[in-house]
Amino acid sequence: MSYEPATSAPADDGTDDDRAAPTAEHSVTTEHVRGVPRVCSILGGTFLVVSGMFPWFTAGAIASDPLRGRALIALVVGLVMVGVGVAARRSPTIWQATTAAATLIGAGLVVSTAAPPNELSPSLGAGSCLVGTLLTGAALFAARWRHRWTPPDDTPHPNADDARPTWRTVVSGLGIVAALVVVIVIIWPAPTPRLRSQSSPTSTHAEAVARFGEVTGDEAELDVFEPCESQLLTHGERTEVAVVLFHGLTNCPRQFVEFGTMLFDAGANVLIMRAPDHGIANAAGTEIGGVGNVSDLTAEKLRDYADDSVDIAQGLGEEVRVLGLSMGGVIAAWTAQERDDVDRVVAVAPAMTIPGVPASLTRVFRNVFDKLPNVSLPSAGTALDHGYDGETTKGLDATFGLAASVAREAYRSSPAAGEVIVVLNPDDDQVDPDHVSRFANAWAAGGGPVSLYRMPKVGLPHDMIDVAQPAGDPDLVYPILIDLLDGTSPADPT
Repeated sequence: MSYEPATSAPADDGTDDDRAAPTAEHSVTTEHVRGVPRVCSILGGTFLVVSGMFPWFTAGAIASDPLRGRALIALVVGLVMVGVGVAARRSPTIWQATTAAATLIGAGLVVSTAAPPNELSPSLGAGSCLVGTLLTGAALFAARWRHRWTPPDDTPHPNADDARPTWRTVVSGLGIVAALVVVIVIIWPAPTPRLRSQSSPTSTHAEAVARFGEVTGDEAELDVFEPCESQLLTHGERTEVAVVLFHGLTNCPRQFVEFGTMLFDAGANVLIMRAPDHGIANAAGTEIGGVGNVSDLTAEKLRDYADDSVDIAQGLGEEVRVLGLSMGGVIAAWTAQERDDVDRVVAVAPAMTIPGVPASLTRVFRNVFDKLPNVSLPSAGTALDHGYDGETTKGLDATFGLAASVAREAYRSSPAAGEVIVVLNPDDDQVDPDHVSRFANAWAAGGGPVSLYRMPKVGLPHDMIDVAQPAGDPDLVYPILIDLLDGTSPADPT
């Protein structure tokens, strides 16, 4: 018997057409983002970073707020692009999505800066943004081009299903998009318009009284809480001095009644106008309403409120003086900057920034809450029966927006008013005294008639005016403020 040698079955080398799996269409892979695509994405991100640095570090004050906002977006996108470019081989799908997003954002920034500033540094920044955008776009194009011309591979991919986009990739892409949206919301600047005066002053007492009736005529329809109605204390004729008093955010004219009465008894006509959206009663009309009533407040409304008040006061007195506290202090500062028919302005504890943090965070606050719906916040202060309880993001945004407009103009020009006095309270925990002090000094540096007065350190609250404040001391505060309004040096407290 003969035996044939045993032979093993031929090994499957994958060349049998009947056994070959169809070629899977893969997305951009590790191989596709090597070389030119990866280098272009890193360089593009670097140029975007450079474009974000130019207006901030080399242009200085000549860069506008919108340009700085675009520069910050370019800086963040560039940093993300550099990081993703360095790690591109590990996550090619994320690299592709991020590069596409960076290209679109960069293109949008370039288009929005169609007319770059004439100054050299901002122009170089805009040019760097354009180069970075082109490079990131070139990186994406190069990767897709390499993917398209990759020779077909007939060998079935052992992990073909894993090579396809999965829910993890989708979630990662959505996470990147969400992160970019959050970054843009934070750093895209809220508008700070040039809030010029739109004055139409009265010239006689009768005209002023009539204008007061026109401006406040809708308070009954608005269900204004009775103690919060606008106040006009008049002697029946034009007096030598008329005083305008601006109350604080969430408070109302009731805050200044006692102080205004003292000025009236001294011979002045006194005007205490209710700020927009303030002093609204509850549904029953029995008490003050909620702080949500201030959800529609804007810096433009505050500007119009200031203009109306000063316009009316022009007919009430030969000389017009203005005093405001907190938000009212910011409004008083705007009046000092814009109205040349005001003789003296006293801005008491102007709420220009969030206290206790760098002033730049106030800008971030405005960037966020300018774009989001109003949020009512609790307040740690004393609840008043004539003031809204709490704070509101739109009210703070309006106050800080007006403050930003005043500050921008104050650094460029002297105030229009005859004299300006900025009052600081060393015990105030709701105003940043260092920031306000720097602002006042810069305002005065241009030759403006600006001085700074510091209240005695005796534990006064931020609201040093309202008699309902338990920590207040009207017997100390009122004579000092009256002396400042009169242009005399306050006597040292005993």
